Amino acid sequence: MRRWAAVLAAGFVLLVAVGFVLTYIPRFRRAAGDVTCAANLREIGLFAAHHVDPKVGDPARLPTEIPAGTIALAGVAPDDRLSWFPRVLPGLDQKRQDAAPLLDGIKQLEPFSAAANQTAARTRLLTALCPADPPPADPSAPAPSSYVGIAGLGADAATLALPDAPPAPPRAGCFRYDRPTPFTFIADGLSQTLLFGERSGDLGPWLRGGSATVRGLDDGAGAPPLIARGGQFGGTHANGANWGFADGGVRFFTDRGDPRVLFALATIAGRETDPLPGD
Repeated sequence: MRRWAAVLAAGFVLLVAVGFVLTYIPRFRRAAGDVTCAANLREIGLFAAHHVDPKVGDPARLPTEIPAGTIALAGVAPDDRLSWFPRVLPGLDQKRQDAAPLLDGIKQLEPFSAAANQTAARTRLLTALCPADPPPADPSAPAPSSYVGIAGLGADAATLALPDAPPAPPRAGCFRYDRPTPFTFIADGLSQTLLFGERSGDLGPWLRGGSATVRGLDDGAGAPPLIARGGQFGGTHANGANWGFADGGVRFFTDRGDPRVLFALATIAGRETDPLPGD
């Protein structure tokens, strides 16, 4: 009788342990993925943080602008240029992934499709991938990016030209294909302006320019949901998405919020009245 009682007790303990593993370990992994995703966005936005807080950078080399969304190449369309990622590679955590070989392998005076750029293009850039729901690895294809620069409102936002002096066009955001965006154009303040968004579907290569790494928020009639699995952004975290801001900060917005808040935060000209929710 005692033996059976011991067996039953051991079985009960085992069931409790299995239940704990099945219930909590996935939660811990998702939580870790959420935190690392936010850290990725902070890391690729470090140049902006340097501008806001000179103590974290070399005062003699402080950035004054957001880099162009593509590396300019005469006669080459944005979708076949290189992206803004090579501009931020030197500032990434080199202990996590050594970017020097990547930079050495990128031929910035050649298009994305050039054979010379394909080895670098197929290399998975850890900081470009949301670990909460990373896309499957395919060594034969260009490695994707979970993060894109925010161009403003509308599919054509990245093509909007900036004048010589502020204000910017009402729909313009931080990134555009053909020129940098001086911080002086960001009228609402860097902490009130979107710089990066995360996506779970329709991912483009991290090294490719154009819509692969720069996109606008679609506010038109019939547009896909702004934050949702299969929507414009989000889908990698439960109930919302991480967004990087032009001051280097990161905030999480739920999928239940009013999309007009993010539409307002996506532009740089200012004068919007939508409030910024708390962190």
